[in-house]
Formats: sequence, structure tokens, C-alpha cells
Amino acid sequence: MKKESNEKKDKSSISMKNSVKTRLILCMMGVAAIPLLIAIVISYLSSTGKAKSDAEETLAWQAHYLEAEINGVIKQNQMAIEALAKAPSTVAYVKDGETGFSEVREQIASICDSFNDGNAIVITGKDGLMMMRSDEAEMADISEREYFQKAMAGEATISEIIVSASTGQRCISIAVPIKDPASGEVVGMVHRNFNLAAFHELLARESNNAFLIDEKGILAAHSQYEIKADDEPQDFSASPYMTSGKDHDVYLSTATSTKSYVAYYKEPITGYTVCVAIAEKNVVSEANRSAMTIVILGIVMMIVVVILSFMLANSFVKPIFEVDGMLHQLAQGRFAKITKFTKRKDEFGQMVRNSNAVIEKLDGIVRKIKDSSAHVGASSEDLSIMANQIAQTTDSVANTVQEIAAGAMQQAKEVQDSAENTGLITDAVENVQGSTTELNDLANRMKEASEASSHSLQNFQRISESMSEKIDEISTKIAATENAVADINERVEGISDIAAQTNLLSLNASIEAARAGEAGRGFAVVAEEIRKLADDSESMASEIRGVMDALLAQSQDAVAAAAEIMEGNKSQQEALSETLVSVEGMLDDIDTTVGSVAQISSQTDTCVTSNRVVSNAMASLSAISQENAASTETTGAAVEELSATVTTLAESADELKDVAKELKEEMEFFQ
Repeated sequence: MKKESNEKKDKSSISMKNSVKTRLILCMMGVAAIPLLIAIVISYLSSTGKAKSDAEETLAWQAHYLEAEINGVIKQNQMAIEALAKAPSTVAYVKDGETGFSEVREQIASICDSFNDGNAIVITGKDGLMMMRSDEAEMADISEREYFQKAMAGEATISEIIVSASTGQRCISIAVPIKDPASGEVVGMVHRNFNLAAFHELLARESNNAFLIDEKGILAAHSQYEIKADDEPQDFSASPYMTSGKDHDVYLSTATSTKSYVAYYKEPITGYTVCVAIAEKNVVSEANRSAMTIVILGIVMMIVVVILSFMLANSFVKPIFEVDGMLHQLAQGRFAKITKFTKRKDEFGQMVRNSNAVIEKLDGIVRKIKDSSAHVGASSEDLSIMANQIAQTTDSVANTVQEIAAGAMQQAKEVQDSAENTGLITDAVENVQGSTTELNDLANRMKEASEASSHSLQNFQRISESMSEKIDEISTKIAATENAVADINERVEGISDIAAQTNLLSLNASIEAARAGEAGRGFAVVAEEIRKLADDSESMASEIRGVMDALLAQSQDAVAAAAEIMEGNKSQQEALSETLVSVEGMLDDIDTTVGSVAQISSQTDTCVTSNRVVSNAMASLSAISQENAASTETTGAAVEELSATVTTLAESADELKDVAKELKEEMEFFQ
């Protein structure tokens, strides 16, 4: 449970913002969302542009059509009254007020029947008084009317919007002068009042929002409502269709809160402007519906992309988490292999398999090092014990040699005293006899001590040879450890090569992702994370290489120390050999001394007569005793030197033991 909680803690230490999984999902969403957004914008702009273009064409066509319809109505009325004005009966009637009355009446009735729109035709004399009306309404004086004055000036005209005094209707008057063919004089006028309500019906029939503006900018008719005679005139003289100077055009009007597209055409006869309008929101409503449909489809696609991105990100990130957990376990000294994703055929499966191979190799190498360190520890322990035993034996030999040296010095002193008192031998034969017995006992003890020293030195020489063999064995094991460390270094170099190859693979992947552009950004992030893992592997290999180099250096120091011990042991064996030679010589001298003492004892009766011989023998014995004392001192010095060498060996063994212990502690990090 603790291990699982630690792993969860390590995984959660990476924030969602910095997670490769989050970045990969965002990148994939971006790859899907950006083209979708661009498509929506392009579709919206295209559809709205097309809708606006179509609306402009449609409006222009409607305006032109309405202008043609109105122009046709005006032309029909104008042609009808022109024909009536040119008729001879009309000219004759206007001249005298009587001739051709019935004929003119019939013609007017025929024209009204053909139009059948309820509009009246009026014939007016040159004085401005009406002479005949088709509707039998009250005659009126129109001499002040502008259209009458223009007609009397000899030109056909159409009046501005007026309210008929007879009918009370808003209308326009289409006026044509009546000319005398003989003199060319204008003798009267024919005009027809055209009710603008007819234009309202025409506009309403053809369009939802069309209107007619007179040449002064006053609203003449509208498709949506009928203008009453008492309504306030609406002035549009400042509108673009009045100020542009163009005969026709389409523009976007912002005069009101609702933007509208307006198409207009100038009617050439009346100078009126026919306008057709449509609200911009109505134009782009279809485009908005199309864009909304695309947005809904885009949201559905984004949901699908999010699901696919999450699944793909999981398939990418889970192997990385497993490798990260394996590296975390390795950092804590545990060799934990990855059991998942090993059968994947992609790069992540290869990465997992390679990671498991690295763990297996490291596990084997560390186990070999741990075994070697255990052998080194055991050997150093044995070496330390042997060195301590040798030190104890050396101390014992040194004490024995010191005792021999003290005895030899005492012997030399006594022999010297005997030589000085040789002249008193005759007077003290009995005392000499007793002294000879004691000397014989002392010689026997010295011989026994020398033989014991010889046996101790031989044992010491054998122990020293055994120690040399142990040191040689330790050197062999340390050399094996050194080879194992070198082998580990080679394996670490292999790890470095793998990390370098992984880094190269990451670089190649980054290059390919850069070539792929936006589509490769997600894979570039993954390649960057793989490169970081390769760098971490290289750092871990460098740390292992540092530890192995330190271990190799310590092993080399141990080999050097063992070599120094071997050299000291060789010197010690040589000193022991010399000491054995000296002790064997001393034994020969002691044998000689024992023989001399025996001879002295047997010849005590002739001591006086042999005084000169005894004196010479005492002098010789004194010299021999001095030599024995000197040899014993030399042996003591050699033993002290051997003791110092053994002490050095013990210290080296302790150092080797500490190195083995330190190596073992370091290897205990790996479980």
C-alpha cells in the first residue's frame, strides 16, 4: 500500500498544466478546432456574402421591374391622353366649346373603359377652366397649377403630388398640351389624374418593402401601407438615391436602427425613384442558420475529438508513467520490471522492452558487485584476524628475545667477572665447583630458551607464508572486483549509448514533427519528453559511472596496499630467516658453552694447575658471551621491526575491511 501511495504521489506531482497528457489533448483539440473554426468563419462569410450578393441582385431586379411597371403605366396614360389631345375633334371642341362634343365624350369614355382604374380625364381650355370631365365632377379653375402652366408652354408634363380638389385623393396629373395643327398654338390641355393608391397596390403586389419617391424626395407610395391625403409628407430628399446622381444602384442603409439593403431605379418619364428594401438581418438569417448548423456539427465533432484525444493521450502517457515508475523504483535502489505494454508493436512498446532489458542488466551487474563485495569483506576479515594473530605472536617472540638478551648480558657479565677472578680460582675451588654447576644449569636453560625461540620463529615464518598466500588470495579477489567494476562501467557505457540513441531518436522525431507543421506539434511534445527521459538516463548512468569509478579507485588502492603488505611480508620472512640462522648459531655456541662448563666441572681438581688454560678459556667465553649478547640484541631489533611490519599489515587489513564494509553499504542501496 505504501509503495502504491508513493507512486500515486509521484504521478500527481506533475500538474495538469504541465502534463504531457493535457498538452496532447489540447494540441489535438486545437488541430481539430482551428480548421473547424476557420471552416465556420469561411462558410459564414461565404454564405453571408453570397446572401448579400443575391439580395442585391434580387433587389436590383425587383426595383428595375417595378420601375418598368410604373413606367409602362405612365406611358400608357401619357400615350392615351396624347392621342386624345391630337384628335381633330378634341382641337375643334377646345376652340369653340361645342364642335365635336359628343365625339370627344365617346373617346374619353373609351379611354376610361380601357383603363378601368377610376381615374378621371379632364379637358381644360387655355384660360385654365375645365371644359369636360370623365367623372362628371365639378369643374374647377386650374390655371394656377404648375402642370397647367407647363402644358400651356407646349410641353407634356407630370405634376408633383397633389390632392385633387374634386375628389380629395392624392394623385399626380399627367398633362399634355392641345395644339392647333394649323397655327401650332396651344389651345388647351388634356390631363389625367392618376390616383397614387394604384401605385400602392402595384408595389404591394410585387414586393414586401417597396416605395416610390417623387422627384423632390417626397414619399409618393409605399407597399406596406396606403398614404392618406391628410398624412404628413415624408421627405427623403437627403437619401443616397436622391443625392448620388446615379440612375440606379444598391447600397446598405444605416439611416434607421435596422440596417437595410436598398435598390433603386429612376423612372425616366416622371423622374420618380422606385426603391425596394430588405432588412440586413433577413438577408443573413439563412447564413446564420447555416452557420449554426455547422457550429452544432462542430460541437459534436469536438466532443468526438475530445474522446479520441483522451483515449490516444492515455495510450501515449500510460507507458511513459510506467517507465517513470520504473525509474523512480530504480532511484530508490529497487529493480522493478514493467509488466504492461511489453507486447505493443510501436515505439512505446520498444521503449518498455528496452527499459526492462536495462533493468535486467543492472540487476545482474549489481548482484555480481554485491557478491564480490561480500567476498572482499570476508577476506579482509580473515586478513585482519591473521594480522592480529601474527602481531600477538610477534609480541611474544619479542618478549622472549628480550629475556634471552637479558640472560646473555648477565652471562657476559658473569664470564667477565670469572675472567677477572681467575687468579682466585685456586683459593676458591669449592666455590668454583658450585658456580660451575649453576653455570651448567644456566647454559641448559639458555639452550632450552633458544630452542623455544627457534620453534617460535619457525612457526612465525610458517604463519607469515600463510599470510602471504591469504594476501595473494585477497589481491586476486580485489582484482576480480576491479574486473567486475570495469564490466559495470562497460554496461553503464551501454546505458549511455542507449540514452544517446534515444536522444537521437527524439531529435529525429522533433525534426519530423517540425516538418509536419501543426499536425506534428503533439508528437513534438512527446519527442521532447522522450529526450528528457534519455537525458535522465544519461544522468543516472553518469552517477553510476561515478560510483563505479570511486569503487575502482578504492579497489586499486586495496591492490596497492596488498602489494605493499606482500613486500613487507617478504622483508619480514628474510629477517626471520636471518634470525633463525643467528639463533641456530647461538644454539651451537650454547652447546659449546655447555661442553666447556662440563669440562670445567670434570677438571676442577686440576683447576689450579690449569689456571692459565682456564683464564684463556674464560677470555674466549667472555668474547663468545658478548657476541651472543650482540646477536640477541640484533634479533630483538629484527623482531621489533617485524612487529612494526605486522602492525602496518593489521592497519592495512583494517582499511581493506572498512573499504569492503563501505562497498557493501553502497551496494545495499540496490535491492
